Amino acid sequence: MLNQKMPERFSEWNEEMVARHDPERFHAHPRAIVRWVERKRVKAVLRLLAARRGDRVLEVACGAGNVIGRLHCRERHALDLSRQMVRRAHARLASDAVLLADAEQLPYRDGVFDRVICTSVLSHVLHPERVLNECLRVAKPDGRLVVSVSYEAVIERGIRLARRLGLGFLVGNPEVVAAESVYASEYHLHRFDLELLHECAVRLPREQAVRRVPLAFYPAHLVVLYVKPAKE
Repeated sequence: MLNQKMPERFSEWNEEMVARHDPERFHAHPRAIVRWVERKRVKAVLRLLAARRGDRVLEVACGAGNVIGRLHCRERHALDLSRQMVRRAHARLASDAVLLADAEQLPYRDGVFDRVICTSVLSHVLHPERVLNECLRVAKPDGRLVVSVSYEAVIERGIRLARRLGLGFLVGNPEVVAAESVYASEYHLHRFDLELLHECAVRLPREQAVRRVPLAFYPAHLVVLYVKPAKE
């Protein structure tokens, strides 16, 4: 579902959104429940990725490198469209390759990565289907691609339910919730669910696994594994 009008100057808009709504704040959020959900999401991503020490791994739209920075593998490659995020990723990943690049046009040859990570990205890009196609293109045969998206409708229902049950302290005061709502409405170009992800992934192989995070009955995030078919 389209969430808002598409920005005309995407890279400039993205830089502004990153400055206004630091996408890395969820890893160290003041609310314990948000940090818990984020830890669960990252753990699900890493488990499905199953990166090995000899692997060459790419994270697309890496932010500050919080996810790929947890891996111990032969080569770690990362890219982001935001100069702010690239600087922070460089600081975290030290000598690893971090590029300023567009996720819709990856600057790599076909079939060069054993593992590809694309998490918390698709809501923020102009053409999520192009990003997914590019991720598959640069993966090796039998390579793994792990994707995650926020399920905003579920998150919003959870906040409303918590307030009705008198558990508003779990989701924060009205000002905090309002700020999160502005983040979603401004920075999310698409509102994802599993159906929309299927539509965007029409050229990808069938998903091998779907994890609903943090809980099966409350899937605030969907974490999905695709495996590129082996060459015949």
